[in-house]
Amino acid sequence: MLIPVCNERLPVRLEICVISAKALPVMNKSINSTDAFVEVRFLETIDKTDVVTSLNPVWNSEQFVFDTDERELTEEWLQLRVMDHDTYSANDAIGRVNIDCNIFMERMRMAKTEVLDETFSFKVYDTIYGNRGELTISVKMHLLMQYNPKNYVHIISTTSIPTGLRISDIFGLVDHIRCEKDPDYEWLDKIRTPRATNEARQNAIRVTMRDSIMGIAQKAYKMGGNAIFGLQEYVDMEGSASDLLTCRLIGTCAKIVHESCVPLRYGKPAKPIFTIDKLPGERQIGLGSLLTSRSIKLLNEDEDPESVRRSYWVSLRAEIFQQARSIGCNLIIGYTEAVNVNEGVALLTCTGTAVMMSDGSETFGMNYAANDTSARNSPVVVRESVEKENKERKALFKFNGSEGREKRSDSAPRAFRCNQFHSPSHETKYHSPSKVLPCSYCKNGLVSEFILSTQQCPPPQYYAGPRNFIQVSVCKKISSDPNETADYASDIGNALPYSDHELIGNLLTEAKSVYPLGNAIFALDITNAVCDDSLVCIITGVLVRLLVIQKADAASPSISNVLSFSSLQRQHDARRFSWGTVRDAIRFKPTVQSNLTLKILNIKQGVDDNNSSSAKSRLRLNTIVDKVRRKQHKEYVSHVVFERHMSLSIGIHENQSAGNATSIAGVHLSNSLYPQFVNKDVIEGMLPVARFSDVFVREDLTTAVRDSTTVDGFVTSALEERITTIKSILSLGGSNAVVANMRISCPQFNVSKEHAHIILLVSVDFYTVP
Repeated sequence: MLIPVCNERLPVRLEICVISAKALPVMNKSINSTDAFVEVRFLETIDKTDVVTSLNPVWNSEQFVFDTDERELTEEWLQLRVMDHDTYSANDAIGRVNIDCNIFMERMRMAKTEVLDETFSFKVYDTIYGNRGELTISVKMHLLMQYNPKNYVHIISTTSIPTGLRISDIFGLVDHIRCEKDPDYEWLDKIRTPRATNEARQNAIRVTMRDSIMGIAQKAYKMGGNAIFGLQEYVDMEGSASDLLTCRLIGTCAKIVHESCVPLRYGKPAKPIFTIDKLPGERQIGLGSLLTSRSIKLLNEDEDPESVRRSYWVSLRAEIFQQARSIGCNLIIGYTEAVNVNEGVALLTCTGTAVMMSDGSETFGMNYAANDTSARNSPVVVRESVEKENKERKALFKFNGSEGREKRSDSAPRAFRCNQFHSPSHETKYHSPSKVLPCSYCKNGLVSEFILSTQQCPPPQYYAGPRNFIQVSVCKKISSDPNETADYASDIGNALPYSDHELIGNLLTEAKSVYPLGNAIFALDITNAVCDDSLVCIITGVLVRLLVIQKADAASPSISNVLSFSSLQRQHDARRFSWGTVRDAIRFKPTVQSNLTLKILNIKQGVDDNNSSSAKSRLRLNTIVDKVRRKQHKEYVSHVVFERHMSLSIGIHENQSAGNATSIAGVHLSNSLYPQFVNKDVIEGMLPVARFSDVFVREDLTTAVRDSTTVDGFVTSALEERITTIKSILSLGGSNAVVANMRISCPQFNVSKEHAHIILLVSVDFYTVP
């Protein structure tokens, strides 16, 4: 996104022509057709096309002209409402198309063009019935004045600095919080139609998110930056306790220059917390440990909710940075935040990795030689990455044929900086959290025996063998009544330390089981959730064998020396086999290839403690009865919904990141989506052209949701619609644009016998091949 932050308003002329629509639903059953027309809305202006009776109407309307400016294009969305005309009653809504015209402006400013004239096709979306046809329009935009790049802030989601951009200064964490009343709790909701309420919530979240983006861009501009990397968007649905929805944005503020310029060494950041996971200029000279900090808050109707919630995060960030300082580190990277709300109790979590940043006096940029040494006497070694052990799996596709292979060829010499994984050498009053060993390359530095980090997996020259996804979870029973909020919050707080200890223990145990030679887990993601009687903590990452850590001698030598690799593989598969996986395979076996799959995290349902034999017999009887009456079992459906919501909150896993992607919970993209959807391994060398984010509310009133099958059908349908929507808006980024850094989060998910309701927040970056 390119956000204008100056007071000057540069004029823009926007011209819209509605061409046609196809596959519209039948709205007039008497004639088995639809009297279709389109309302074009921007700011306070509303224009309409003629009425055409057809399921595939063609309008070729006149040009609807809007004289506006760049700031209004950024603040407001262009909306096209597809309607069914009724003579004697109110017109019926078929669906809407919302277009972020800031994408057009960003493309034109980055390409230094003044006129855009293209034709686009978008999915027509309705919050009750989903996608209902396709609308084709022609967009013509004129930028009427030249612009000054200094008056804009460039916002992008990627957690690494894109190719072609140079950092001249980096300022650290920038954030913004906006609170808004949730329309779902207004008195009008009692008399509005479900569609009207959904549209009101969707519009409220969209407007609040855009206000937050404008606010965080202004903050970055005042800090001296012109770019925000690693932008993370959150929508916290706080429920009836506060009747609020809170939009939170965090990112890393930096100043970028053209790649032809030679930037100076950036200094110490003002706010030493980064959402990006790699320091520009190879300035990382030490790796501490995984850090996390949590807090339990009771939500109330505060007079100034934004300042109250901001104070929550300020204290948590100060706490996690103090943890980093205590182990000799001066920076946190790969930083994320999360909120889980249940019955007015909010669990706040922040996570990051402590690292040591140099002052830039050793090496700068990529201009280092093989004999350079850092302040920690760690050489930069250039080696040939042709080890037989390194069997890194490449992406499933490449751009420009052999060019992509040449850029990533394992035969090319690569710089090997082992000092970025060294443990901090500064004296601290605390002992190192793990055992340290001499670095297996430079022999001078020390590295942890096992590394946990939120950074993305390093390049292939740093590890040997495969990449494996790993995931463990812990479920703790909460005995207090959720209605007693103080006791309930206290019990959650008491359970957190035990769950953390058990979670890390299970993670290390599972790592030895999944890949005995693994000694580092990257891309760690911690997800927490609270339901009525349980606290669930999940941790997911990518397990590799890092070459700077000495190979452990105790990696099951007695077994590996006796059994062959094929026998070990069969034993490994048998150990992980269960009838539960068979049931999942049967239940989730698609009739046709799906664009994405939601792998469910199975959480054991809590059982009240009662040792009496009669209670146990009743429990067995109830279990049998539940199998017969499961469709009417409210607690069972609630548990199923919680599992699905939890699995959606874990996020998206790219199948190209590891060989066992389908074995862990979360959202998995199908290989059929590539090459339009790319993974992190192949965006290097591409140019970011635009960023898109939007919120989608989806409700199903047509089917009674009573069991896991109908819940799964509803969730899969909602996710498939999002993929279809992203495909349709991909053309906004240009003819050769691809999707990268896609995120789908689920702020809210409710199911009852009468309906199912879900809110999905989607953000993507559009890249193009240079």
